[in-house]
Amino acid sequence: MAGRMEGKKALVVGSGQPPHERMGNGRAMAMAFAREGAEVCCVDREKERAEETVELIRAAGCTAHALFADISVPEDCARLVEEAKDAMGTVNVLVNNVGSSQNDADPLNLTVEGWQGIVDINMRGTWLTSRAVVPIMKEAGGGSIINTSTVGSRAKGGNLFAYSISKAGVNAITGFFAVQYAQYNIRCNAILPAWILTPHSFEGLIRSGVATNEEEILGFGKARVPLGFMGVAEDIGNAALFLASDESRFVTGQELPVDGGVLSFVGQYSGPPGS
Repeated sequence: MAGRMEGKKALVVGSGQPPHERMGNGRAMAMAFAREGAEVCCVDREKERAEETVELIRAAGCTAHALFADISVPEDCARLVEEAKDAMGTVNVLVNNVGSSQNDADPLNLTVEGWQGIVDINMRGTWLTSRAVVPIMKEAGGGSIINTSTVGSRAKGGNLFAYSISKAGVNAITGFFAVQYAQYNIRCNAILPAWILTPHSFEGLIRSGVATNEEEILGFGKARVPLGFMGVAEDIGNAALFLASDESRFVTGQELPVDGGVLSFVGQYSGPPGS
């Protein structure tokens, strides 16, 4: 159905991306919203990347604006929300899509500085942007906050210690905001991706030692995803579109896995013999 976001004003934090043949989740979400009629503010800490997303949206005949912010800086979190309101008049949808695993490691080798940098971006930034948008959504009669988490927020072990824990914190923030501000018709949900072909996932999987190149990543994904293939950013965009639209008006406080079934099994999945 066309026009599912008609008249809505969406703010997508983390909608730029580095040059890559694969689309990132933030860009996919911003483009999905715009395609369905929303006006969109695209935010990235490198404005050129946000502008590239805006150009793609405008080329499709839709309306978008580029904003610069670094959510590791607390003042930027409030500023980007105010600038989005100034540009669009209000904010009906906020997407917190920024995530960092830079300098992460296992619990014994992670530095205090590495921990703090990841937690400040992934968890504190989500809290501060969400806090800043609540008064605007209250004034507008409601809204939808969507946080990008990960299935790793429910997993244990590995070399992404701070990243996994910070995203578990994002899940907790999601539930808290959902309950605390439900009386104002503000909904808050999280998307938990896994094995999605994005620039960020390539970087994280290679850095954590899971794989060394795209071919290996595709192989690992095929073996570990019950559906037998990896997802793409558009799959995340479609999930976000549902959570942002009025179709999900009775959905809040939820953690939605978009993972090909990864969280549905217990233990280590491996494909059937000969697969």
